[in-house]
Amino acid sequence: MKQTALKETGSKNIKLNLLKGIACISVVFIHITFPGLFGQILLYGSGYAVPIFFMTAGYYAYEKNIDVIKRRLLKIVKIFIFAYLLFFLFNTYTRISAGRKLSVWLANCFNRKTPIRYLVFCTIDFAIPLWYLIAMIEVYILWIFVVKYKKERLFMKLIPFLFIFQVVLISYCETKGLEWFWKTNFIADGLPWFLFGYYMHTDDANKIRAMDTYKLILLAICGCIISVAPVTFSIPFKFNSIGPVLFGIGLFVLALRNPGISICKPIEFIGEKLSLYIYIFHVIISCILEIVLEDSGIINVKSIAFAWCRPVIVLVLTIFISYIVYAVMDKCKRIKKD
Repeated sequence: MKQTALKETGSKNIKLNLLKGIACISVVFIHITFPGLFGQILLYGSGYAVPIFFMTAGYYAYEKNIDVIKRRLLKIVKIFIFAYLLFFLFNTYTRISAGRKLSVWLANCFNRKTPIRYLVFCTIDFAIPLWYLIAMIEVYILWIFVVKYKKERLFMKLIPFLFIFQVVLISYCETKGLEWFWKTNFIADGLPWFLFGYYMHTDDANKIRAMDTYKLILLAICGCIISVAPVTFSIPFKFNSIGPVLFGIGLFVLALRNPGISICKPIEFIGEKLSLYIYIFHVIISCILEIVLEDSGIINVKSIAFAWCRPVIVLVLTIFISYIVYAVMDKCKRIKKD
């Protein structure tokens, strides 16, 4: 495999920032859904969202040495610790304030199965969205050894097999109606996307990058249609897991076209600066919003009107709070440098 860097290596890809911005908004709508058929279509159609972040990480890991990978791993670990404590403290507070027995909850959250659920299934019951951070940590740990022993070429060959494993595992779990965590692990949900992102930064991917735009758009549309198939049709075998693969790949390759052209600066800013904050905060903000409104009695949180407004309100609040956190953190960094 040729290792000649592309022209855009080291430069900012504005299109990827745009895609990350759209993806993090989609993640909000995965966890805080709209009611009815529209909500289900949006839920299934957003399966491409988290893979975008894995592919982006892989893309920017191209030709990076161990020290760089270690720094990125350390950064993700710090973010995970912060997010974990945030979710833990929030859940602790809500249970105490509701008069529930904290000991029972703690016993359910921390037992001999906990390490297995965390490390194998990337699952934290009181902080479901953090599965992505666990999977990303495990991918980076593996990648350190891959780079150390120069096995990038070998792992590129595993991409199709890992995608097949992903589709088979998810299809089986969803067809059998198994709990969601059985299909969640870094090998199926993180590694194939990371490797594909890395691969797209190599010369071997020239033919894929050179595909006609209309073909990539068609690929993405077909993927989206397959993704939402369970909403429209009663299908005994849940093959819709093929959809996010086609949808995600189509969108990602499209984002590599004309990387310096700006389309929507606000969404690009969200993707570049706020996406991780939005990913971490949105579930907690949704819970706080519902608690505050329910206690105040101003709005009936069980009403259909609120069900339609809630995802949008949560999104706006999350973007606003994420921006404040980003601005404060950025100012602290500037003061520290000075």
